[in-house]
Amino acid sequence: MKHKTNIISSSKSTEGSRRMCFIFTSRAQFFIRGAFSDPVRVKVEGFVGDSAILSCSIPENEIQDKIEKLHVIWRDDKGKKVCDIIGGSIAEDQEPEYKVRVETFPEEYKKGNFSIKLSSLQKNDARKFHCYITRDTFQKEVITELHVRDKPEGRGNHGALSLIVLLISFLFTHILPFI
Repeated sequence: MKHKTNIISSSKSTEGSRRMCFIFTSRAQFFIRGAFSDPVRVKVEGFVGDSAILSCSIPENEIQDKIEKLHVIWRDDKGKKVCDIIGGSIAEDQEPEYKVRVETFPEEYKKGNFSIKLSSLQKNDARKFHCYITRDTFQKEVITELHVRDKPEGRGNHGALSLIVLLISFLFTHILPFI
């Protein structure tokens, strides 16, 4: 049986910087209640056949050695389950189209980095991906807009470039907010 996830977000509150997010799945109703700040928006460009890093992180001090209480929920803009990281472990019930193509970085979880690597990019991967991080009262949303283009002639696979993009994403979300 195929399970569908719908993401429904309300509009901004009168404060202008908070919103609510609710996630409903066909198996169970899973609510992420509470106030989310405006989502962080990221644009990523990838090439057909290559990989792309979709970044999602929180400051390391927000983890406070409570990784087991963290829920990280990755969905595409169609509500399909890309990847869930619950208590530091990856849930096994991903959508088949993502199951073998999504990689996480468990050694980075304690640093607040829950980015994923989407491999073997296809043109139809071009869409928005939503990452929700929740722990007790802390909640964050990151929306990554992935653009996929044909690979230019003579371009090889640059895995080192993906690592650099991952590190830069991490710096932007952990260092720049405090400067």
